[in-house]
Amino acid sequence: MLYVGFSRARHLFVVCGDLELIRRVGGDPVVCRASVVQGHDGESVMRFRLNGVEHDLEADKVRHALRGGAPDGLQDHWVEVDGVRWPPKHALSVATGIDRGELTSHMALRQFQRLGFPTSQWGGATDSSRTSSSPGEASPRSPSRPTQPHRSNVTAADSAAAFAMLVGFLSSGLTERIGQTEAALDGADGAAAAAIVERFGMTEDVLASALLVRRQAGRLNDVVHAATIVQLLPTLLEPGECVRVRPSLAAGNDPSRPFDLETDRRIAEFKLSFWKGADAMRMRGVFADLVHLAMDDSSRRAQLFVVGPRPIHFLRNGTSTAAWALGRSSPRLRERFAEHFGDPSIAVRDFTNGPASHVGLIDLTRLMPVLAEDVHD
Repeated sequence: MLYVGFSRARHLFVVCGDLELIRRVGGDPVVCRASVVQGHDGESVMRFRLNGVEHDLEADKVRHALRGGAPDGLQDHWVEVDGVRWPPKHALSVATGIDRGELTSHMALRQFQRLGFPTSQWGGATDSSRTSSSPGEASPRSPSRPTQPHRSNVTAADSAAAFAMLVGFLSSGLTERIGQTEAALDGADGAAAAAIVERFGMTEDVLASALLVRRQAGRLNDVVHAATIVQLLPTLLEPGECVRVRPSLAAGNDPSRPFDLETDRRIAEFKLSFWKGADAMRMRGVFADLVHLAMDDSSRRAQLFVVGPRPIHFLRNGTSTAAWALGRSSPRLRERFAEHFGDPSIAVRDFTNGPASHVGLIDLTRLMPVLAEDVHD
């Protein structure tokens, strides 16, 4: 599996918007790998490989290339060379001849930081973020500890590139890669460990991409929850039926909106978790929603929408007690259960088929086949 670097992946996505093309690119690996070496004159040389091509970058070379030049207007980030601040991608492009479309601000900043040039930090350009070292000296910023992008500075292309990199990295077999890396590190010294970083692709770009994707993907559950409800409503609502309370599209409810959906005819909860086998927390969650619906006394139709057959099978056949199922719920919900239904030692199946028998249990995969793709039978 080709390991696609962040900057190349970003370029490919911007040009063609095709993640599959990113995964099919042939030739040498296009990950950007960088190291600081000593040149013949003793000055630090930044050597990096981008898109299969090696480049050497020295502080004097940068100064010479930029001297007398006219930098583009600054936006969020900068590198200062001989008292002049340049956009980092512009400066690196001039100094190396690399097309700016192949670069990201993050990657360019890191190269200049390693050479000791003052720069903005990745996450905000302020005077206080300048590095204190002089060009040509080792930068105090450790190459193995990149600063992470601030949320407001991350573009859609950056996110797509980070995701594309992770697709290539994970598709090559993460378990096998980790096992091989562990074996290679057994008995390794510092020099060998550095080589192993490159050999197995455990690079700074992979770490930065993983952190960015994790941060950006943190609310994917809310996207799934909201998109499911909104797409379902046009076919779910009966003629003349109207939504009575603003729906709760994101996961979780606030006191003013106790149900995900309230119309003049029904109340409904949507449980969009995908059951995989070890589902104790999901069992507790779906039972709590069932109890919540069963306690409503408005005489409206009550429905619990779930994904796949497993949640319904648990509710209708589970032998665990309600006390266990509500063990992680709020004390108030447990109190209300006792007030409405009595002894919590009742089995889940007996509650579902008894006090909660009026609540409809509906498998969303029968209404929205796209959800069935991630269901584990």
